[in-house]
Amino acid sequence: MSCQKGNISRKRTQKYQNATTFKNNLYDTSKSTKDINSIEHKGVCEHCKQVLEWRVHFRKYKPLTQPKKCVRCHQKNVIRAYYIICDDCGAKDNLCCKCGQSQDTPIQRPVPAVEEEREQAEFEIDIKLLRERQRRKFYRLMKQGMSGEEARAQLNVSSNKKSNNDDDNDDDDDDDENYIDDDSDIDEDKLT
Repeated sequence: MSCQKGNISRKRTQKYQNATTFKNNLYDTSKSTKDINSIEHKGVCEHCKQVLEWRVHFRKYKPLTQPKKCVRCHQKNVIRAYYIICDDCGAKDNLCCKCGQSQDTPIQRPVPAVEEEREQAEFEIDIKLLRERQRRKFYRLMKQGMSGEEARAQLNVSSNKKSNNDDDNDDDDDDDENYIDDDSDIDEDKLT
């Protein structure tokens, strides 16, 4: 018998090997599965992160429907499944939000959603304010694999050169306005 004590000679490998690996969204194209697959596990230690990734990969992850109570501040601030500590308490004491143990290495913490949305909105506004040629260059740089910040920095360098030229042109415009004002004064004198 395989469960007999001391019988270690009968260890077998898996009899029928799987032909393909398990895919958690093979036939399921629902929005909830896509949302669960896109979850980033932040504020947890490396071990807990691997556990949560395993749960997601094998469709064992069940998201929360309502916030849970934090075990430290006793407020309903825990919005992620399998977490026991809210983000604020975890960041304050450098704790893993899933197992609650103190960590020596700093844990990557999530950016609050409000700040992330604000930065995204500012980014979109900046893109809309660009000229058409600069906007196309920005999207071309993004397709080449450059990050948004690098592409933005490269555009700022080129836009600063153009802004210096624009400033020179603005001085000329001011002279034109003065010239027009002088003409209008002369015309008024002639009329009176």
